[in-house]
Amino acid sequence: HLSARHIIMFGFCPVCFSSEAALNATTMASVRGGDTGGGGKSGVSILIVGAGRLGTWLAVKFAKNQKDAGGEMREENAKVFLKGSGRRKRVGGDKTRDIVAKLVEEHEISHIESYEDERFQKVMREKKKGKEEFRFDYVFVTVKTYAFDKVVEEMTRANIPTPKIAVMLHNGIVEPIFKGLGDGYVPCVIPQSYDFVDASDGKGERFTIKVKNEEKPWAMPNTDEAKRVHALLTSIGANSQPDEDFEYTLLRKYFINCVANLLSIVGDCNCDGLLDTKDLRTRMDVLYHEMYAALQPSHKEGFKKMPKNFYDVVFSGLRTYGAHFPSTKLDFDAGALLEIDSLNGYVCVRGRENGTPCLEHEKLIQEVQQLVKQRDDKMMKK
Repeated sequence: HLSARHIIMFGFCPVCFSSEAALNATTMASVRGGDTGGGGKSGVSILIVGAGRLGTWLAVKFAKNQKDAGGEMREENAKVFLKGSGRRKRVGGDKTRDIVAKLVEEHEISHIESYEDERFQKVMREKKKGKEEFRFDYVFVTVKTYAFDKVVEEMTRANIPTPKIAVMLHNGIVEPIFKGLGDGYVPCVIPQSYDFVDASDGKGERFTIKVKNEEKPWAMPNTDEAKRVHALLTSIGANSQPDEDFEYTLLRKYFINCVANLLSIVGDCNCDGLLDTKDLRTRMDVLYHEMYAALQPSHKEGFKKMPKNFYDVVFSGLRTYGAHFPSTKLDFDAGALLEIDSLNGYVCVRGRENGTPCLEHEKLIQEVQQLVKQRDDKMMKK
């Protein structure tokens, strides 16, 4: 059973293009789905769901392009909204929200906590003029997978229809949250990691977002809709690539996540630490082999593409992250909820279905859940 518990953040931005990265008419047709005739005034409507590291990075990319706008989309059609969760700050502080607030201010991104914010409502009213129903051209979902149900719930409550294209940027494997989109549902594999970095000599006055493995493209299915997403991302200087072997690419990243993310919490270490600590390295081997047996019956097409040295591919891939801490470890240290069901939890579900028990994965989940309880109890006493 895949459950979901929720924290939710949103953003909205009709996108614009810098003169350096402006798209030609053919690419614009791809982004808009074929409309090149006078469409510049209406703009491409985009909703970014998630104000964490990845979502904020994406919003900053759009904001920077807005400042340099010289193409079809002018400033009056290019606004950025980043919607926070509306929750209270966590006990002991909330560094992520504080850093996001500084980035929002620096890049002049309008930050809202509710869809009822008048700035957001004004944009929605303008978009609905003369239309029976306004649908966002693109929704980028960057929240953690445990928040997916809340994404749909809040959009429904605010009368925001299902988007034309939903771009899913998350760890793990989950069922589609927007139904009936077909190829308009575009999952992506993100090989990067995103970290907030103090750019003010440790004073905490200014921050940037450091991207690890930035040269590697986001992978997505090789569909017409995904090609439109690719064109849109190219326009803001974000690296992406439609992939004929997308299911294999998805599984490759998934294996890396599942041998590393939760175990980094138990081992209290970064990716290099996992690989260089004998006991942790042994556990990763067990996790890998259990996962291989559990997933193969359900992901036959992806497994067909796996090279004979796939084991080496996974662990050499993990090594490229070096001293980086997996996102799940960062969430744990920040006192946040964790992605479990879409990572090792999914392996356990498939293992039970296919008669291949995943005892090491189940043990790891229990260990992490106990550490979360200890963390939360400690925070409550402060």
